[in-house]
Amino acid sequence: MEVLEEAVQYFKNNNGYLRLLKGLKNKYISYGEIKGNVVISNPTDEEKQALSGLMKRDYSRNKTININIAKLQKQLQTTRFSGIDLKDFINAYFNEEIVSKKDNKIKYQEELDMFFEKILRQNEGKYVYKYLKKILENKNNIYYNLKKYYNKEKDLLGKALNEACAGINNLPEENIRIPVFASNTINNPHGYDKKTLCGKIFIMLLSYINGVPVPKDSENLAELYYNNHLLVDDVSNMVLCKNITGFIDSSVKNININKRLLYVEHKGLQGFKEYNEPIYLTIYNLSNISSLKKDKYQKVLITENPAVFMEITEKCKKKDFKLICTYGQVKLAGIILLDLLTKAGYKLYYSGDIDPEGIQIADKLKQRYGKNLEFIGFDVKTYLKNISKINISEMRIKKLKQIKSKELLEVCKYVAKNRKAAYEEENIENLITFLNEL
Repeated sequence: MEVLEEAVQYFKNNNGYLRLLKGLKNKYISYGEIKGNVVISNPTDEEKQALSGLMKRDYSRNKTININIAKLQKQLQTTRFSGIDLKDFINAYFNEEIVSKKDNKIKYQEELDMFFEKILRQNEGKYVYKYLKKILENKNNIYYNLKKYYNKEKDLLGKALNEACAGINNLPEENIRIPVFASNTINNPHGYDKKTLCGKIFIMLLSYINGVPVPKDSENLAELYYNNHLLVDDVSNMVLCKNITGFIDSSVKNININKRLLYVEHKGLQGFKEYNEPIYLTIYNLSNISSLKKDKYQKVLITENPAVFMEITEKCKKKDFKLICTYGQVKLAGIILLDLLTKAGYKLYYSGDIDPEGIQIADKLKQRYGKNLEFIGFDVKTYLKNISKINISEMRIKKLKQIKSKELLEVCKYVAKNRKAAYEEENIENLITFLNEL
């Protein structure tokens, strides 16, 4: 029997050495070498006897035994186990290759780098390559998210990341529904669902390429998709409006008209205007509109609440003005319509509730449309005139601290001070006057 095997057998036959040897193992794992001291608290009689014999000291009365590793190594040289390497002995004793945390970290990073390098090679020369390369080189948030997935779902990550890259490499040039896009690209209509690993990675990559934060809500996600010709829900996402008229691309709709006329008026929208009726436009409807018609006013009133929208529709003397209702938080269909209006040169006027949520909607629209949007009713005079008895909680008041638009800061102070809301319904007559004076 070799000396190393004999030493292992000897020490395994006496449990009094076990805690000492575990301590030596932990030293190597922590520091990459076996040094320092091993402290054994509340030693058993068996441990006292074994360690006393090994170290040639009397530990029989010790409540704590402190073994200096350098002295232990010297002591071993005086035994029949002289010449054995302490690390080799620990490996043999525990029947495993003991690896230090430092070595484990190096090995882990090498394997991680090899994993990502393989993904890069598989996408070399493709659209996603330069973006993925920057992500891995700069080690941004996406990198650390991918690293997190690697740690938790390593076996699934390779396939999911490659499929997400395939989606980026094949982004459509015309609108397509995501399940159809996923089916065409990776043969799985649910492959890019936002709750799947592939879907999460696809969204992160798409956000990075578009230079926007990863969406935290469904509306921002739908907008990100739409900006890349991907449709999440193009029929139930809609906006209420009135007197919206525009043009469609005749070549897209295969309309049989004079070929010299590329853009033709949307007869459906024109019909609703002629009958003075409001209409819900879906993302599908809006995606077919190339541009909007200009009218004599070049102004659009946007209301937050449908009751206000309908009261204005029925009571205002003028019937040909453009009117939009957001139904609270502005959905993607509303954003698409407002984008079309500003592109056509219209000035937007927003009216809503003077409460934290209504002010947030107003602020969000102002941040998007800047000088192309103004407020109606978001002033201190209107607020004090229409102030209600409805209390606003402290949690809701805190939302006002997030407002960025300087035009809203003064009314924010009054809302925070009074802790009362003023509702849009109380300002209907002023809105009608605004429209009648256009």
